[in-house]
Amino acid sequence: MGNVLGAKEGIRISNTQNRNVAPLITVQDVLRDYLFGIDLKDAAGNPMSEETLQTYLDNGISWLEHRLDIHILPYEVIEEKDYRQNDYMDWGFMYLNEFPVSQFIKMEMVYFRDSSGQPETVQTIPNNWIRFQNHDGIVRLIPNARFPANLQVDQTGSFFPEVLRSNMVPALWRLTYIAGFDDGAVPMTINQAIGLLTAIQAMTMDGISVFGAGVASTSVSFDGLSQSISTTNNAENSAYSQVISQYRKVLFGENEQDPNGLISILQHFYKGSAIGVL
Repeated sequence: MGNVLGAKEGIRISNTQNRNVAPLITVQDVLRDYLFGIDLKDAAGNPMSEETLQTYLDNGISWLEHRLDIHILPYEVIEEKDYRQNDYMDWGFMYLNEFPVSQFIKMEMVYFRDSSGQPETVQTIPNNWIRFQNHDGIVRLIPNARFPANLQVDQTGSFFPEVLRSNMVPALWRLTYIAGFDDGAVPMTINQAIGLLTAIQAMTMDGISVFGAGVASTSVSFDGLSQSISTTNNAENSAYSQVISQYRKVLFGENEQDPNGLISILQHFYKGSAIGVL
C-alpha cells in the first residue's frame, strides 16, 4: 500500500515546482550567497572551519524550527488521536500536531492492547479514504464502498459502529507520517532564513575574534616603527556590525513585530495570525 500524497488544499495536482523550492541549504551555499567577500579568519589568520560553519547552520535550522513551530528536517512521527464523534461526523476531521507533512504513511484504529499494554491494530484505514493537507496537517476521511471485506460498515455508512457510537474513545487513532520537507523541496524563503541566521552567527564570532571583544583600536610599535588600526568595535559593535544589522532587518524588519520581516511572513504563512480570546 503506497503512501498518501497531499497538498495545501488536499488535492495533489502537480509537484513540478522548480523555482520556489530547492535542496536544503549547505555551508557552501552560505559561503557563496551570504558571506561572499567576507574572509572569516581570526587575528592569527586561521580560517573558520567548515565544522564550525556547519554547527552555525544546524543552529539556524533548529532555531527556525522552534520559532516557527514547524519541522524542516524530515522525521517519522507516530501520533495518537482521540476519536471524537463530532469530528468523525465532520468527515473524520483531525489536526496533526506536526507539520508540514511530506508523506502520510498510514492511519490505524487501535482499540485493544496486549498484556504488556502495547497497542494492537484493529484495522488499517484504506488509503483511498484519506485526504490530507500537507501544508497545515489537516486530515479528513471519506468512507466509500472500496474497502476490505473485514471492514465493518453499517447501513448509515459508519464503520465499526460498536466502537464509534461512543462520543469519545481515547487514543483510538494511530497516525504515522513524515513531518518536514522532502529532499529537494525546501522553500526558498526557508533556505534564505537559515542562510541569514548562519551568516549572522559566523560574522558575530569572527568579528569578535579579529581584534577581541570591545576593542576599538590597537597599535604595535617596534624599533621606531608603529602601526595603529581603529575599528568600529565597541560594546555594541564588531567588525561586521553593519552587515549583521542589514541581515537582521531582512529577518525581522524594523522590529520583531514588523509584518514585512521574513520571520513574520513565514510565521503567518505556516501558523496564521494569533488570536486571543478573553
